[in-house]
Amino acid sequence: MVEKFLTVPPFECAWREDLKFQEAGRGCVAFDAFACNDVTLVFRENVGSQGYHYKRDSSPHYTIILGSHRNRRLKIEVNGETVVDVVGVGLCCSNSFQSYWISIYDGFISIGNGKYPFQDVVFQWSDSRPNCNVQYIGLSSWDKHVKYRNVNVLSLKNTLMPLSKHILFGDYQVEDDVTAADKQLHMDYDKWGLNNFLESWDLSDMLFIVGPEERPVPAHKPILAASGNFPLCSSFAITLPTVSYPLLHALLHYIYTGWTQVPLFLLICCSTWIYY
Repeated sequence: MVEKFLTVPPFECAWREDLKFQEAGRGCVAFDAFACNDVTLVFRENVGSQGYHYKRDSSPHYTIILGSHRNRRLKIEVNGETVVDVVGVGLCCSNSFQSYWISIYDGFISIGNGKYPFQDVVFQWSDSRPNCNVQYIGLSSWDKHVKYRNVNVLSLKNTLMPLSKHILFGDYQVEDDVTAADKQLHMDYDKWGLNNFLESWDLSDMLFIVGPEERPVPAHKPILAASGNFPLCSSFAITLPTVSYPLLHALLHYIYTGWTQVPLFLLICCSTWIYY
C-alpha cells in the first residue's frame, strides 16, 4: 500500500479549498507532519497564492511554527510580528510522522501533540485583539521539506470555548472576568455534582462528533461506563453523522443529572419511525 502525503518544498505554502474553518475565526486542524524542524501553519482570511510565503504577507494572518530555530522553539506570529517565542515546546520528530493539532477560537490559540484534538495541550495563547475572520489554512515550511498527511479540519460551530478559560503565561495565571452572578453560582452548593461536567471540556476524555454540521460534544468515559453498557471504543472521537445534537444532549443530560427533557419534535420523529 502506497502511503499518501503532501510534501511542501522550502519557502512555499500549500493551499486547498477544503482546508478551511466552517465558521470564520473558529476551528481546529489536526494533522501528521514529518520534518526536522519548522512545521508551519498559516491561518488567513483568504486562500494564499501558489508562491505564497508568510514572511512576505502583509494581510491579516496568524502563523504558528513548530520547531523553529532548528527545532528548538515554538513561535506564533500575528501579521508578521512575533508574539510568542518559547523554548522547547511543540518540537518536531525527524525520524517519523508526528501528530499535532491547533485550534483557534476568537483569537484563543491552543496547540497540542497527539492524534486527539483538545488533549495533550502543550501551549495556549490569547490574542488581545483577535482576528475573528481567519478561515483558510496553509501548510508551509521554512528551509527544509515538510511532509504532511491526515490533515483534517474540525468544526467548532455553536460550541463554547473548547478548552479551559484559564491561560497560563509562565508564572502568571490569567482568568476571564468573574461576574457577581458567576460567584453566586459557585456558592450554590446544591448544584454541585456530575451536572457540572455535562458537555464540559474539563477532564473530558472523549468527543462525540454529531450531525452533518459535525458539532463536537465532549464527554467522560467513566461517567458513561457507570451509567450503562456503552460500547466505548479506544478512540477518542466518535462520529455520529445521523444523530442530531438535541437528541444526544437529552441523553447526556439524563446520564449526568438523572433527568432530561426531550424536544417535542424529536418525540414525533421517533414515534413516526417506530410506527413505520
